[in-house]
Amino acid sequence: MDFNPVMLAIPFFFLAMGIEILIDRFHKTNLYRTNDTITNLSAGTSQQVIGIFLKVFTLGIYAWVFHNFAFFQVPDTWWAYILAFVLYDLCYYFAHRMSHEVNLFWTGHVVHHQSEEYNLSVALRQSWFQGVWTAPFYLPMALLGFSTAQLVMVGGINLIYQFWIHTELVNKMGFLEYFMNTPSHHRVHHGRNPKYIDKNHAGTFIIWDKLFGTFQAEEERPVYGITTPIDSWNPVWANFSHYKYISAELQEAPTLKEKLKVLFYKPGYDAKMAVYHAFPEVSRANYQKFDIVIPKPVNFYVLFQYIIMTAGALSFLIFQADMDLLSKGVIASLICLAVINFGWFFENKRWAYQLEIGRLLLTGIYAGFLMQTQSLFLVIIAGLLAISLIWLFWISHKQKIFKF
Repeated sequence: MDFNPVMLAIPFFFLAMGIEILIDRFHKTNLYRTNDTITNLSAGTSQQVIGIFLKVFTLGIYAWVFHNFAFFQVPDTWWAYILAFVLYDLCYYFAHRMSHEVNLFWTGHVVHHQSEEYNLSVALRQSWFQGVWTAPFYLPMALLGFSTAQLVMVGGINLIYQFWIHTELVNKMGFLEYFMNTPSHHRVHHGRNPKYIDKNHAGTFIIWDKLFGTFQAEEERPVYGITTPIDSWNPVWANFSHYKYISAELQEAPTLKEKLKVLFYKPGYDAKMAVYHAFPEVSRANYQKFDIVIPKPVNFYVLFQYIIMTAGALSFLIFQADMDLLSKGVIASLICLAVINFGWFFENKRWAYQLEIGRLLLTGIYAGFLMQTQSLFLVIIAGLLAISLIWLFWISHKQKIFKF
């Protein structure tokens, strides 16, 4: 199996996020909201889980091209990895740019931009299907003779680099601003202000944007998010919402030509009117973020469940290679069910409480089945299930969902 440095970096992601949260609380900068943060992290966790199934396609195609059509065989040397990293970043630039400039490809990237906050948790908010749409952009590396293992390694390092630039705590960084992607440059990329839209697509080296005319320096701090917010805390809906939007636009398009424009023009094309509508001006002073206030005990309950779910998901990611397809499918389904219901809790849906009972029982029973020969783990699972059910019934009673 190809070594992926991202797996090793996961603990450091959470450590860095914890430090940023402490700084945020100390300075009262309000960079984090519980609902937004857990939704971001749930999107990232579920993306890693779904990626287990999709990498058969994304990495499989790359490996097939490499083994059958490569012009050269690049050796495993230090200079090869440096060259691979630079080439990967160039391919990433075009993959990322097209993910913004082609509506069909935007379906696989929009999830990352939906958050109206800008903090380290946003870096982990990733789309399930982005790799499907961007995989072809890396095939030139396969033709040049870079192996799948080299691609995974430099791609992982590139992704790790991009994590730390998702912060408002770091201002401009002097001479690094000339050639590296920095928090300042990437804040622009996440802005929904008209002058910031579709700018600064670089992964590591901002020189690509300067070379190809997509660079924009940060002036005022941006308003974050997409121009048409999804107004939902559901990570699964976040992944499918733009597909529904495109489907509706295709039905509105009167001709085949207009339907093709819906798919391959930039996002925002109005097929019915055959025009682009101007992006609205926004200001941090008066922009109203999507929010639904729920009781703090419910927030804490969802946080507790997210921690348990993440521990299970990480274990799954580590040991999934030894599992059969059915077991993988069941665990992935339970994880997706969890993140869906977290979103419904944050949206204050009454049915989330009823669904949660079933989710807890299903998860507990299946986890017990997997660990039936491990008595210590069975005790832990039973204890967590009991705590979760008692806590759930208590907050349900307080919310008057159930009457006792």
